[in-house]
Amino acid sequence: MKLSTLSQEFDNKKLGFWEAIRNLPKGVCAVSLFGFFLGISTTMVYSQLGLFLKNEIGLSTAEITLLDGIVECIAFVVRVFSGPISDFLGERKTILYVGCLFTLVGRSLIATASSWLTVVFIQSAERLGNGIQATPRDALIADLSPQEFRGRSFGFTRSAKTLGSLLGNVIAVLLMYLLYENYRMVFFCSTVPVIIAIFCLSKIKTPNKIKGIGNENRKMENPFKKKYLKSLDSTFWKIIALALIFEMGHFCEHAFSLYANTFASATMSSTVSSFVSLGQVLMSFTIGFLADKYGKRKLIAVCMACMIIANVSFISAKYIGSYPLINIYIGSFLWGGQMTAVQGLFLSLISEVVDYRLRATAMGIYFLMLGVAYFSASTIAGRIWDTFGVSYTFLYSAGFSLIALCLLRVLAPKSVASINNE
Repeated sequence: MKLSTLSQEFDNKKLGFWEAIRNLPKGVCAVSLFGFFLGISTTMVYSQLGLFLKNEIGLSTAEITLLDGIVECIAFVVRVFSGPISDFLGERKTILYVGCLFTLVGRSLIATASSWLTVVFIQSAERLGNGIQATPRDALIADLSPQEFRGRSFGFTRSAKTLGSLLGNVIAVLLMYLLYENYRMVFFCSTVPVIIAIFCLSKIKTPNKIKGIGNENRKMENPFKKKYLKSLDSTFWKIIALALIFEMGHFCEHAFSLYANTFASATMSSTVSSFVSLGQVLMSFTIGFLADKYGKRKLIAVCMACMIIANVSFISAKYIGSYPLINIYIGSFLWGGQMTAVQGLFLSLISEVVDYRLRATAMGIYFLMLGVAYFSASTIAGRIWDTFGVSYTFLYSAGFSLIALCLLRVLAPKSVASINNE
């Protein structure tokens, strides 16, 4: 079935929630399964990494947030290079294999880390693998999805990935209990889901060329010709500016478990990551589905409002109620859900306003801006935490979210007419 025919078929159907899930393209489901197992592995490491760096390596909160900002920035910077390479070659899958190899090596070595320098090196290699994968994977989702429900396709793949993250956190907590809080063994066990993900990747059937679905004879062209670069216009850069401002309020999630650790044990504190993942699972596809029906700008506003509420919930944990972990769980749920959902909405918008030949390149630029913002936000948040206290850290985050919400009508297009004739 040609993509245009498939798009029209889904446009004519007023699909309900469950029908929308059942009618997702098989390729999107395959990519989702790949992300599911990588999500398990990633969270097995990251749900414990902050506590590992503090309790075994001996780093302070500011050092942990700075380290996380550095390695995440590396991952985001790499995405801006893997995108153009993917566009130029018209190839997604091979680049995903390379990224998985870096991830597997990095997670194999993290269990041997004995100093912060070793952690920096290993984590940089691991996040390099993550960065190599991210842009081609998201471009592949757009390649496989009709425009009319691209929001739910991005939402579903993120829900699947974070369902894996939720399961990974449960596995990590269980292993921490059974192994008497042996962080290194948990990290070593995280390599198993990566191997399974590589096997799943081998089963994904992808277009031989970018935009190859339904048109295998389309001639490959240099995507960086002037006529294609024109699609990186003011509309695209306004979307990037809005994403950058909003992301300035998103610092590293290790802070949540560290915050919870002031009220509870290390094992209980590690459960906070489960609520981040639960929010992503339940909110990502739901928000993407609603965005396809009611407009992406409206749902981006919902995500920004959720971010503000999340920060208020974090702050209230210190002052309100006898069970502060409940407030932290609520904040983590909303933070995780909106963060994953809004990234899917921004990626969906970008795929519609930019020529398909530059799809991965544009997404790479988006991820680069996120990396710069994430590094800046994590560094600033850590300094505010150590200097003024935790409440001011979350006030800082809420402030940027409010600014982004106020600028939404100016920077985000109300509706998009795709230039790709999909």
